[in-house]
Amino acid sequence: MRVALRADASGRIGTGHVRRCLSLARALEAEGAQVLLVCRAHDEVSAAAVDEGTRVAWLPRAGAAFTPSPGDPAHAPWAGVPWQQDADEMAQALAGFASDWILVDHYAFDARWQQAMAQATGARIAAIDDLADRPHAAELLVDHNLQPPGGDKYAGLAAAHARRLLGPRYALLAREYASAPRYRFRRAVRSIGIFLSGADACDASSAALRACREDAGFAGAIELVSSTRSPHLAGQQELASRWPLTRVLTDLPDLRAFFARHDLQVGSGGGAAWERCCIGAPSVALQIAANQQAVLPQLAALGAVEWVADAQRLGETVAALVAQPRRRLALARAARALVDGHGSARVAAVLALATQPALAWRDATAADEALLLEWANDPQARALAFQPERISPRGHHAWFAARLGRPGNCLILVATSPAGTPVGTVRFEREEAQWVISYSLDAAVRGWGHGPRLLAGALQLLGRRSGPAQVQGWVRRDNAASVRVFRALGFEETRVDRAGELCHLFQRQVT
Repeated sequence: MRVALRADASGRIGTGHVRRCLSLARALEAEGAQVLLVCRAHDEVSAAAVDEGTRVAWLPRAGAAFTPSPGDPAHAPWAGVPWQQDADEMAQALAGFASDWILVDHYAFDARWQQAMAQATGARIAAIDDLADRPHAAELLVDHNLQPPGGDKYAGLAAAHARRLLGPRYALLAREYASAPRYRFRRAVRSIGIFLSGADACDASSAALRACREDAGFAGAIELVSSTRSPHLAGQQELASRWPLTRVLTDLPDLRAFFARHDLQVGSGGGAAWERCCIGAPSVALQIAANQQAVLPQLAALGAVEWVADAQRLGETVAALVAQPRRRLALARAARALVDGHGSARVAAVLALATQPALAWRDATAADEALLLEWANDPQARALAFQPERISPRGHHAWFAARLGRPGNCLILVATSPAGTPVGTVRFEREEAQWVISYSLDAAVRGWGHGPRLLAGALQLLGRRSGPAQVQGWVRRDNAASVRVFRALGFEETRVDRAGELCHLFQRQVT
């Protein structure tokens, strides 16, 4: 698999688009993919945002500013060139790379750029977005922001058949966040961390430092993260020198330890907001860019961040949180529940299996308990189950332990991507002389035709372990997707009344 990623970084754009593409690139490489990052050389921030060792193709630095045409996206000037020129230069940069997928993470490009790239290269197109302010022609759309309740914010902007990976479950964090140490709550705020942006063109960091020291009167340690390429660095260092226990850190390779060691964070609504959530860091957030309006109000509504809409109130808010340990604990818990750090791996698995749909297999273990409960309680799974009530963690624990304890009568298999990301499960339970099948797919990989592959692979494994056997599966009559899966695998089908409900009974011999 070959994947090209198109994103830019600059003092104007910031570094978030490139950083999340790099996180996805590492996850794709774990799936065996070759990855090429394509960026335009806007300024010194552009090169600084790219990790050493990353394969990158640089598009030429833009010349004089161009005037967007009517109908161009609101952020079209960020590209530095007209969309058609960018598409042409992108196609030239990909000559000889033979992309299976092109994934674009850029507010300046819409369906026209995506269609042009598909026609020029023959690649499948995926897009990362969160603004929902322009049409898309992508086959796959990724938006890791919280979605409006009961609505599709991409309705009318993306094709109805386009696959959507929506919500913090798909937050594109570096894979190290999945296993990174989490923040350990302390009642007293011993230190505060400040990180606003990878570029911070307006120097909101200095304003935040003043608010913590002068307005909030905080006397403990403060660390502010900046960059050696920031035009504001000298001013930030001079400001920090006014107070003891105040440090300016530069060019941190990642922020995991930084987020975990401070009892209160001051940040923004950029990509780092999801990193703070994953670590479980109690946070105060300022909006420093227009696109963050799509993030902060919803995070605040869930109690995962203290959103300061008026920057003049930052010091007041910090002082209040320092004095309210219960409030900080609630923020930490709500934030931690949103992001598990596996988002990049999930998106990479979707792309990998859509290109080379070969599943790997392993037996379920006690460590899979939470994962299988998550799949079982998926709203779509519950809606099509014979017993649609939500399953309690306590009940699931007892049920799962009992089945792991009798391997001769219950086989639970987990299907994974080549890199080991779990994507589905199949369970066989022996009832008298036959095995009864239950299965489920992760929501991320539904709709790609993996159901028959999942069940076929599991049946082969059952045959190898048990020898010839009779298997059967019960399916509600309104579960059209599962009906298609069993029919595709040649099961004999009858309609049977089960507890007063007419359903499908599928049976087949496994050899």
